Amino acid sequence: MKSVIALLFVTLFCFTLAAKDHFSDLNPPLTDKMKESKAHAKVCKKPAIAEEKFDKSFRYGCFCGEHYPDIKDPSLKPPEYLTYTQRKELIARYYRIKPYDTIDEACMQHDICYVYNGTDNQECNDAFYATLRDIYDAYEKTKEGQQPGTKAWRCKILASDMSSIFRTIFTAGDDISASRFSIFAMITPFTIANKIMQKSALSVSERSGYPLPFERCIINTDIESKETNNTVR
Repeated sequence: MKSVIALLFVTLFCFTLAAKDHFSDLNPPLTDKMKESKAHAKVCKKPAIAEEKFDKSFRYGCFCGEHYPDIKDPSLKPPEYLTYTQRKELIARYYRIKPYDTIDEACMQHDICYVYNGTDNQECNDAFYATLRDIYDAYEKTKEGQQPGTKAWRCKILASDMSSIFRTIFTAGDDISASRFSIFAMITPFTIANKIMQKSALSVSERSGYPLPFERCIINTDIESKETNNTVR
């Protein structure tokens, strides 16, 4: 009976986590074209592996990074000059690419939010930040998330760095919010000091702060499997 209750708790926890969609009121409902795109979506051929670089060359997965991926309307017009019908058609092209993991999906939803609402939309930025913090919190609450050198730790660190950097760049009312997610602004005293502190606390073998090439930060799978192993007997 205890095992059943524990399993139900885990399932409820994971469902609740997945249900926190901060973009639900910002991004458009799925059109038939979008649904078709999602149904046949594939992960990009070479998902980027995050490197601890303090410049705008930062990439992760299939969507995280400045002008990445470079998906444009056939007219080459910026999204703000497109009709809403054209914007939806452009968004359907985004859905042809399957996100690499949960963090990458947040980047995709942020891109879609910009396409639909404009690149100066602060609500898109707030939703992206909140999503990254949710991902961080989810890993932080796990046993593995407290242990340097684990995948959960690396996923937590990546989500934390991205959210902190993003918050530094895209503050409410700041004109720079009109530009896309520009990681070159990572080179701030706070971020550098934070990274130095992280590295000094780890052994040489543990100093890969971000997910390894074969690792994906998939929240529901990661949290459910870890919680089930720790609670269900």
